[in-house]
Amino acid sequence: MTAGYLAALLRPLALAALLFPLAAAGQAGVVVPPLPPVGPYAVGCSNLEQDFTRIPPGESAEAYWEGLPRNGTPRFVTDLLVDPVHALIYQQTFPNDSSVFGSVAGQTKPYALIVCYPTDPSNPRANYTLPTGSVIPHMQRGGEAPIFAGPNKWPVLLYSHGLSGSPISGDYIKSLAQFATYGYVTVGVFHGDLRFADLDLAGFDDVFYALLHFRDFIAMQAVRPLSLSSAIDAVLNHPDYRDHVDPANVVGFGASLGGESMLLLAGAQLTTTLGLSSTRIIQDTRLKAAVGYVPYFGVDVYPAFGRDQQGLDGVTLPYLAISGTADTTAPIGMTERGMRRLAGTRQLVAFTGLTHGYDPRYASDLDTWLFTFLAGQITDDPTSRATSARMTSVAGGMEDVERLDYMAPLPVPGPIQALIVEYYNPTLDHYFVTAEAAEMAMLDAGVVVPGWRRTALAFKGRPAGSPFGLAACRFFGTPGIGPNSHFYTVDAAECAKVKADPFWTYESIAFNAQSAEAGNCFTDRIPVLRLYNNGMGGQANHRYTTSRSETASMQANGWIVEGPVFCAIP
Repeated sequence: MTAGYLAALLRPLALAALLFPLAAAGQAGVVVPPLPPVGPYAVGCSNLEQDFTRIPPGESAEAYWEGLPRNGTPRFVTDLLVDPVHALIYQQTFPNDSSVFGSVAGQTKPYALIVCYPTDPSNPRANYTLPTGSVIPHMQRGGEAPIFAGPNKWPVLLYSHGLSGSPISGDYIKSLAQFATYGYVTVGVFHGDLRFADLDLAGFDDVFYALLHFRDFIAMQAVRPLSLSSAIDAVLNHPDYRDHVDPANVVGFGASLGGESMLLLAGAQLTTTLGLSSTRIIQDTRLKAAVGYVPYFGVDVYPAFGRDQQGLDGVTLPYLAISGTADTTAPIGMTERGMRRLAGTRQLVAFTGLTHGYDPRYASDLDTWLFTFLAGQITDDPTSRATSARMTSVAGGMEDVERLDYMAPLPVPGPIQALIVEYYNPTLDHYFVTAEAAEMAMLDAGVVVPGWRRTALAFKGRPAGSPFGLAACRFFGTPGIGPNSHFYTVDAAECAKVKADPFWTYESIAFNAQSAEAGNCFTDRIPVLRLYNNGMGGQANHRYTTSRSETASMQANGWIVEGPVFCAIP
């Protein structure tokens, strides 16, 4: 199956990545060799046959694909379909809430899909050439059923194009097909944005433009996640696909406004008033992870997710954002502010010099980042997850710089693993980790020991006494003479040395973990870095984290990076 294929593909890349360690061992990251531009599968696609003779002289097919009205008359791709009975069409009804959905509140509109999938290399169906010269590979006609590459349950990739585009306009159809070559059943939604509003994202940096188009813009954004959720329904319930797709592995890719749409689908709140109040549109928990390419997070005067991007608080969707440093339409600064509010796995990568749009010079970097990230989310394979977590850039190609990273651990499967949760006390300016559920409950209650709050960061090890890994000695500063802080080590010699230090008191074995031998971890583990506050505030404190961006931020604030000290289960 595809998850296994991707795991197998990334495993040698993880080994090869050890050939490209970062210069600073304390950052515990790797440079990954580029993936091939095309995966191992041939591609077939659903029926989207059109009658282009229906287009009036001087008009274009793109106007229909993108929903551009003509003299007030609605137009959509469904108007061109030769065989709508065998095309993938569904009806979307919008909630009767005019404060969010404007003039389309309570209405029902048609939507169309194109689905591309891994097919047998001997698929005899002809390619379908569009008026633009682009090609839909091995397209079904009439009532033909899809020909899959095998009996596998393939992961589903929900594909959301940018503002006023379509899944077959420009480079989108090539991108859709490329996902299928890597083993995804790719579901491209015709959003038909121009049916709701004819807008320019770049204009929203201007207050007067925003005021003029505000209500249409809100409605157009709000209908997108609803149509995406219905697209999942359409594919998972369709007799041609339901037995061939894995409903537990639905991921997403969104370009520009499509990147915003993925977060809205996952429960993020959309800015819905000029006062920057925000409203949740939907929360579809079937979406397991998503990638946003030059994702739209709004602009300074008008953030996409409420005031200060607060509408992203609590969103746990694993999300990779790939932004351009020269992008003025979807500024990377706005993206970073929003990404820092996400509560789950998150990664922000900056492509130096990239503007808003697709640039083929960055293709290798883009492909390697997104496929490595998604492989780390659709499989429980620890090597794939660790490769994604440790990746900092792609070898060769253009300049790509990781700005933000955190790999949230998978749920603990049982007593063989332990979740180690981080807390912070702003009064003390101290960090603390614990694997004890009772201690977590006490700190969360804030009564016996007040002032501690979760940082939303954690990592996994083994429970104390486990036959796996090494015992992590836990120390606390000796009252009256030692620091008001805890210290952990899996190094037996270091443990013995600290036990002999009168300033520290040995408490217990906190958990078990693999050691970071010579600063390195096996390819199926994530390094845990230890930082020291250099005695700032008059009290020693150590922090333990798997995040390189957190490490860099702490280092910039005067903390000392002591390097990897043990290895976490991804």
